[in-house]
Amino acid sequence: MVWSGVYAKLEFLKGQASGESGETDMEDIQMVIGQIKTDIANGKSEEEIFQYLRPLLEKDREASTRLVELMVTIPDQITGRLLHRMFEVAQDKKVRKVIKRSLYRLKSKGIAAEEILPDGEKPILRPLQVEPKEGFASGIDSLGQRLLWLILPHPGRGLTVIHGIVSDQDGIVDFSRDEMTRKGFRTFFEEVQEKNPFPFVEMEPSYAAFLFTEVYQLNLKKGSPSQDYLRAKSEIEGVKGDYARPLIYSHLQADEIAGDDRMLKKGGDLLKTEAYSSWRIEEEQIRPYADEVWEAEESKIVLNQTQKEARFQTIYLKALTDLFPEEKKFLYRRRLEEMAYVLLKLGKDEEAKISLSMATDLEKPLNPIQPNPFLFQLVIKSIFGLLAEAYEKKSKEISLIAKP
Repeated sequence: MVWSGVYAKLEFLKGQASGESGETDMEDIQMVIGQIKTDIANGKSEEEIFQYLRPLLEKDREASTRLVELMVTIPDQITGRLLHRMFEVAQDKKVRKVIKRSLYRLKSKGIAAEEILPDGEKPILRPLQVEPKEGFASGIDSLGQRLLWLILPHPGRGLTVIHGIVSDQDGIVDFSRDEMTRKGFRTFFEEVQEKNPFPFVEMEPSYAAFLFTEVYQLNLKKGSPSQDYLRAKSEIEGVKGDYARPLIYSHLQADEIAGDDRMLKKGGDLLKTEAYSSWRIEEEQIRPYADEVWEAEESKIVLNQTQKEARFQTIYLKALTDLFPEEKKFLYRRRLEEMAYVLLKLGKDEEAKISLSMATDLEKPLNPIQPNPFLFQLVIKSIFGLLAEAYEKKSKEISLIAKP
């Protein structure tokens, strides 16, 4: 279920809470339960989920009790915390009684859930307040590499800081697990940020852990397991969420973006932005096509500018077809999806949407008549970047020969 559907349903429920006519049926409640499950799996925070549950508690008793009873079907610690939040705001005595019963049923399933004490009682010993886990990520460079962070706090004894350089082609390139104080981590984090060409953005820790485990599968396929990673494997997997799609799809509606021709036309302009400015196809892959362009430009056969441009277009399309088979298309699609999330977190909403538009376009077969604007411009940029370097090198050599 997409977010727009949930919000529409909740607006309906809010309207009923304000006195509008209508009843909430079982299908409506099941829809909300399904969204809670999805959001927990996708690493949504307790606060985000509670914001759309609260209107239900302001509605009729029957709807509230059915929701509370069905929440037991989601065996997760977040469910217990949500029930506690709901108990705090619920006014109806029957609803509060059902919440207590649901918490008891969760505990019987082995889910740690704090007990609701009778009014006026307070626990003698209060547990230490646990700081939230944190995740951070950098943008992706032209080689498909990025830096990931996973921060695991320990009450009263600092942090476990897990960080590493990961590659979508080679797996984990560099990896460290360190124990630090909060102050020590902030100093270290800032030092690394200063050296990194792209800013870090916050990321759901469950997704950062998911990315670590995902790229580590490449290490295993290549027969090069990281011993450093293995020492932190259980901690990472304890945080990891299960994600069927990249995180950006929890924040942007891909269906709306995919049908926007304006976004699609702007795809080539992404390479002019700071986030993508360093992206180029690797030299050994693009060189044969750069050589063809050079030969066409220097050809002794007299060609007018229109004929040259037609020849260049043929070379660009050949490079696009040769260099981007399905596997490589999927690789770039995923890079564009991940970059869309980073751009969104940086407040660059338009660039994020264009990036996602380019990614969704790569789900379709490459079209020589209307090629993917991003990949097409990437081919051209890479070819002429290499030719510019070759021309500069040749000019320096001529200059040195000419000197007395």
